[in-house]
Parts: sequence; structure tokens; C-alpha cells
Amino acid sequence: MFRLSFLILLSSFIFADEVSIFGAGNLDDTNPYGLTQSEKKILENKKKLDKLSQKERVSKRKIDSIENSIEILQELVRGIGQQNNAHKKQISNLIDDLQQNHLITEINYKKIEEKMKKTDSKVQATKIETKKTLNEKIEDSFAQVNKALEKQNQRLIEIENGFNTDFLKMKNKIKKIGSVIDKINKQYVTQKQLDFIVEDFNRFKETVIGEFEKLSKDNDNYYDFSRHTNQEIFKKGKKNIQLGKYKEAVKLFSYLITKHYRPATDNFYIGESNYFLGNYEQAIKHYKESVAIYDKSKFMPTLLLHSGISLEKIRDVAQAKGFYSVLISTYGDLPEGKKAKKLLEQLQ
Repeated sequence: MFRLSFLILLSSFIFADEVSIFGAGNLDDTNPYGLTQSEKKILENKKKLDKLSQKERVSKRKIDSIENSIEILQELVRGIGQQNNAHKKQISNLIDDLQQNHLITEINYKKIEEKMKKTDSKVQATKIETKKTLNEKIEDSFAQVNKALEKQNQRLIEIENGFNTDFLKMKNKIKKIGSVIDKINKQYVTQKQLDFIVEDFNRFKETVIGEFEKLSKDNDNYYDFSRHTNQEIFKKGKKNIQLGKYKEAVKLFSYLITKHYRPATDNFYIGESNYFLGNYEQAIKHYKESVAIYDKSKFMPTLLLHSGISLEKIRDVAQAKGFYSVLISTYGDLPEGKKAKKLLEQLQ
């Protein structure tokens, strides 16, 4: 390349005397003219030299960039080597620690195993003791319930005995009054009329006693759960709802929940009873408990509808809209879904 540059420079000196005084043949001009064949050759060689110089500069920049990349890679390799040495040292130290602590680990394992056996024995003993305590508590609770029932039954017997005693006294008084009336004024009240009065009073007495006994039997305070199966109690609760005896139904289904008998359905019927009694907050509470236990029940459309209405009653309109929307999207073709659509439109 140096030789080529020298030749071009030498040619320019040789033919320099041919340059015109008017600028013809000026090779340094941007657009030279009036060039001789030699000057054209020199100009061509000069352009080639400029291109080669430009390529040389580009190549040098690339070489510099490659050298910089090599230096960076060398630094990375040195860093990786240092890290690798540090890791090897850490692994070596860890192996030494494991070898030193091997015997200690075996001893500790045996101690832990012995402690686990002792703990397991204590757990078993605690289970037995807890079971025994629970059985005692359950027996004590049943004893208290039976005692309370016995007191109620005794009270009923006392009431009935007192009623019968008072009735006998009243009957005797009536007989005495009847005798006096019969003696004083037979012409105004005949014996047949007096017998009719007494018989009528007896019928009244029997009617009163019958109603009293009926009320006693229907009163849940005297309902003997121990004499009925959970299924029978469940049927009676549903019947009470059909008859509008919502408070009695709540007591029966509450008892069934303590026995873990169909708790999702029990909570639903307690919610329904409170809904019809106007206790909307209690209704919502039991509806939520029912859904939390099982959300695939056949009564879900009714539960969602009454939940929305209950929320609307306590003025929680936002949540009420949410329940109506879920009911419409899930059970839109059912009567409950259609009613929810109307209620939602009224709230819009």
C-alpha cells in the first residue's frame, strides 16, 4: 500500500507542469476538467487510494472493537474462574463440616427418635383422657337434660292434679248449689234442666283439659327429642313450617344441627323461618351458613331470592342487586329467576 501511494505522489510531481493557469488539469478541484490522460489516471488512482484508506479505517475500527470484546471476555473468564475457585472452597468446607458432624448427627437422630416415641405416647394418653372427659361431659349434659325434662313432666302432672282437684271441688259445690236450688225453687228449675247444666259443665271441663293437654304436647318446651329419631324430628320441622309454626321449626332444626344431621338443609329452613317471621338479618346469616356447607342444593333458587329480598329489606341494596344478578344468570328460566329480574328492574 505504501508503494502505491509513493507512485501516485511521484506521478503528480512529474506532470505538475502541465496544469493550466485557468484551472484546467487541477486535480484538487471538486470537479476537475481539461485533464490529460496521465492526469485522469492519477485522479483514478487517487480515488482508489481514498477508498482503500477508508476501508483501512473501517477495518481498524473493527479490529479495535474486537480487541475490546476480547479484553471484556478475558475479564469475564477471570471472574468466572475466581467464582469457581470460591465455590470449590465452599464445597470443600461443607464436606469437611459434614464429615465432622456425621457422628453428632447420628447421636442427635437417636435422641430425636426417643423424643418422638415419648411424644407419641403422651399424645395417645392425651387422646384417651380427652375422650374420657368428653364422654363424661356428654353424659353429664344428657343427665341435666333428662333432669330438666323430668321436672317439666312433674310440673305438668302437678298442674293436671291441681286442675282435677279444683274441678272436683267446683263439682261438689255445684251439686250443693243444685240441691239448694232444687229445694228452694223446684218450680222454676226442674231436675232435668239442672242435670243438663251439670252435663254441659262436664263437657266444658273435658274440652278444657283436652285443649290443655294438646297445648302441652305441641309446646316445644316439653318436646322429648330422645323419643324421636332425627328423621322424625326433621319431618316435624318441615310440617311446622307448612303450618306457619316458624318458632317451633327453628327449635327443631337447631337441635338437628347439634346432631350434624343435614346441616345445610337445617340452616336453610331456619333461614326460611326467620324470613317469614321478618327476622331478615338472622335469615341472611343462616342462608350464608347453608351455602358455605353445600351450594348445590335444589333449594338454591329460593335461597338466593329470599337472600336478595332480605338484603333489600335491611336496605343493603348493593348486595341485593348482586344476589338478583347471580340468580338471573344461573336460574333465569325458573320462576325465582323471573321474579328476581323484576325486582332488579325496580331497583335500577
